[in-house]
Amino acid sequence: MAHINTLRTTTLLIAGFALLFASGCSTSPAPRDTQSFISESDAAMAWFHSNVWGLDEQIEAAEAYIIFPKVGQFGIIFGGGKFGRGMLNNSDGSQIGWAAVNTGSIGLQAGVQGFKMLIVIEDQYTLNKFMENQMEGSTNAVAVAGDEGGSALALFDDGIAIYQGANTGLMAGVNIGLDYIRYKPLD
Repeated sequence: MAHINTLRTTTLLIAGFALLFASGCSTSPAPRDTQSFISESDAAMAWFHSNVWGLDEQIEAAEAYIIFPKVGQFGIIFGGGKFGRGMLNNSDGSQIGWAAVNTGSIGLQAGVQGFKMLIVIEDQYTLNKFMENQMEGSTNAVAVAGDEGGSALALFDDGIAIYQGANTGLMAGVNIGLDYIRYKPLD
């Protein structure tokens, strides 16, 4: 009997998370939430600037960057995923669009993690690929920045450098599927 209840609970949890992903995460915030989201993005960007040595110079030399103030990652038994909304800015900090990451995954996993993420886009070619939703592949090359001192710069890999800053969590190791990051122009 206990086995049946555990199986039923697990099935309900997986179905709930599948519905969460089926409903998706819109690329841009609702109009009433836009200013709050921009403030959160500015705060996350300030955090990265204070915790990654040399980031200012890397961004100045780059074409653009995407700041995700909150990305959620979860895993339960055989299912999980990542979701979050971001803001695409030119290297001077002016906004040029929105971004969203929304992925599902299958495989043995457990835990919950929230993190900030910064993607620095090296050149116009890579920015164009992103804006045409043509990014592909995935990367494990993520520089992790922490509150306890600065992190070194991430190296560009196929035109992007990715930084992760922990918010909360029990889960380590983030793999970013570039083809699950979507672009939307400003309204």
